[in-house]
Parts: sequence; structure tokens; C-alpha cells
Amino acid sequence: MYDINRWPSVRGVLDVCGREHALDVARLARQAAPSLHVDPDLAYLAGLLHDVGKISVPLDILMAERALSESEWTLVRAHPVEGEGLIRTWWPDAPAALLHAVRHHHERLDGLGYPDQLRALPDLTALVAAADVYVALREARPYREPVGALACAEILWSEPLPAHVIHAVLDAAVTDSVTRVV
Repeated sequence: MYDINRWPSVRGVLDVCGREHALDVARLARQAAPSLHVDPDLAYLAGLLHDVGKISVPLDILMAERALSESEWTLVRAHPVEGEGLIRTWWPDAPAALLHAVRHHHERLDGLGYPDQLRALPDLTALVAAADVYVALREARPYREPVGALACAEILWSEPLPAHVIHAVLDAAVTDSVTRVV
């Protein structure tokens, strides 16, 4: 695989975009990948880089403890396209599946996601989307407490994502939780 540490400012990008969030999404995606016949290393990279486009969003918007304005939401919603562009610049021969996962990790099967309102997702893209939702719910945010594992599972099952992918992510999350306790 490509050494992303050679990219300009990759550590700074991860700091701005949420290093722990990116690492947790990457680990969960890697853990769930084998059950979906997805390359675990590719899943890890896609999870790690899914929010890299947030480097283009002003920090005060990313850290806001208030409701965002419509123009601020427009900037936030542009991060998947920005991320794909950054990766194409830094890694010209990046795998197409990774680029797809970064650009489309906010897409949903009902066509209400962004940026392209897709209604079908390859497993790697759906995996990053589901892992992102799960990890985000489990994290404390400035505007809410972390969501418990059971409630998190219920919310994830309500997401318009492929059921087999949700199942794989929840299985991996349970396995990871048990491993951390043991």
C-alpha cells in the first residue's frame, strides 16, 4: 500500500479532522472488512481518510457548539468531494474504490445522502459510511453525550445502508468491545 505519511501535512490534516475519530473508523472498517470480502488494508485506509476533506472547512465551523447556518452546512457537505480531490493530488494512482469511499461515505440507499444522491453503494463505501455513523454516535460531541452501544445499534439499523454491511459493522464493534475488556 501507499505510504500516506509522505503526504504533505497528513498529520495536521488528521488533527484537524479528528485523529481519534479517523483512527476508530479505520480500525472498525478493517475489523469488519473480511466478512464483506473487502481488503482490510484498503478498508483501513478508506476509514482513515474518509474525512480528510474537512481540512477545507474552517475550524470554527468544525468545532461549533451551535446549530450551523445553511452556508456553513454547505461547506461541511463539500468535504467528501474536497477529500477525493486531495487524495487524487497526493496519490495519483489511488485505488478507485478508496476514492469512491471517501467521496460517497455520506450517501444513503434512499438517495438522500450527499454529494451525489446515490442509491447504490459498493461494500467498501457502505462499510466506511456505517463505521463512520457508529463511531460518531459512540463519541461525545460538543452538543451531545455519547450514545450507548444498544441505542447506537438501533440508530445504525435505521440508516438506509445495506443490512449485510450494518451487520458486519455491529459484529466487529461487539468483537472489538469484548477484546478491549479482555
